Amino acid sequence: MSNYELLQVKPVLFNITVPFVAGVVSILPAFAAIFAVGWSVLFNFEASTRSQCQLQGDNTSPYNFLPSVSAAIGDFAPQKYVWRICMALVSGPRFIIAVLYYGYHTSINTGRYYEIYKTLAATCTLLFSIEICSLVGLSYVSSSDNFDIHKLCFCIFMFCVECYMVLTCYLMHKVRTSNGRKLTSIEKQSLDYKKKLCVVNIGTFILALYFYYSHTYYCGDRTYSYFAVCEYIVIFSNIGFHSTAMLDFKSMALVVPDPTTHHQSQDYIL
Repeated sequence: MSNYELLQVKPVLFNITVPFVAGVVSILPAFAAIFAVGWSVLFNFEASTRSQCQLQGDNTSPYNFLPSVSAAIGDFAPQKYVWRICMALVSGPRFIIAVLYYGYHTSINTGRYYEIYKTLAATCTLLFSIEICSLVGLSYVSSSDNFDIHKLCFCIFMFCVECYMVLTCYLMHKVRTSNGRKLTSIEKQSLDYKKKLCVVNIGTFILALYFYYSHTYYCGDRTYSYFAVCEYIVIFSNIGFHSTAMLDFKSMALVVPDPTTHHQSQDYIL
């Protein structure tokens, strides 16, 4: 039996379910991304779809029909303010979820491999935390503000995203099936979603790199827009991956107990 316990404390000053928190921190970035791209297409189309590439020593601006995420969230108002506000709102709760996942991955005794999996779980939490920080960095320092810093934050972000996804899928499969344990129906569903979204994210990111370098060195029309479409898929597959926390912590709540009482009862065991 798992030793990862959920305590229901009575009375409480504050009580909110983890699935609700996970849902909010998934919905807000999705809304901000859709708003930023949609508003840019409607009201800043020419400026947001303009891109520069190097072709035979001449700066050329090919035709594009969609803006990149960097342009949509960083170069125009009110898009950049909506995006930054949403990032500020979700960053704190995402750190909490990162810590919860450490407990989730270490809650099952895997025998002689426990310390190894514990280290991998800590690595997972670290990757998730760096992912959050780098996302904040690239959100608040746009490519037009400082391209080098924005690019560095983006590279760190994508490295952490891909490593975190792969490591999370590995940990969830190995830890939760250790010592003959069977996955519950919810765990199977969550892991299945994670694997599919991980494959989509990595595959689309590789395709995005192809379109980015094709645009940079060959300056084809619409190529940068194809890159932008890949960016959208990468973003939403990442959001979808993190939204599986609603399944992983389905029966869990964040509780602030009343400090004037010391009574508590253990109602749920995950």
